[in-house]
Amino acid sequence: MAIDTDQSAQLVVDLSRVVKLLRAVNVSVPRFHEYLESSAHPLLFAIHDEPARVTDLADRVHTDVSVVSRQVRHLETLGLVTKVPDPDDGRASLVTLSAEGTDLVTRVFDGRGQWMAQVLADWTPEQAASLNEGLTHLAESLRTELDALTSAKENR
Repeated sequence: MAIDTDQSAQLVVDLSRVVKLLRAVNVSVPRFHEYLESSAHPLLFAIHDEPARVTDLADRVHTDVSVVSRQVRHLETLGLVTKVPDPDDGRASLVTLSAEGTDLVTRVFDGRGQWMAQVLADWTPEQAASLNEGLTHLAESLRTELDALTSAKENR
């Protein structure tokens, strides 16, 4: 059974509000690295998940390759990532975390995890698990939609 238009419209409104609140919180939370904006965290998380080429990282973080390339250069300058030869293609490089980058990701995970635990302090574990399940499902649905839109655009 599909959800109705009114319910889905309310979800859009609620999600927009949550995104705005997250952005506002991100501006106010302490930084984990003096010269690194929190906007670079998703890229660090993607590299942490698996070292990859810049083009693959751009796909993972849903950002233009040129933006990710600039971010990677900045992360290299800060000593948080390094490039290593791609074992599948020696002409290409994989971006990987340095020891300092791995330490930073650990501190961000831990710090943000503690913060979220405080935000959800009045939630039951079941409510938090339900939110996590719903967000995972939403992300999968959005990825499917993005893939379909990208495919349709390429076929024009």
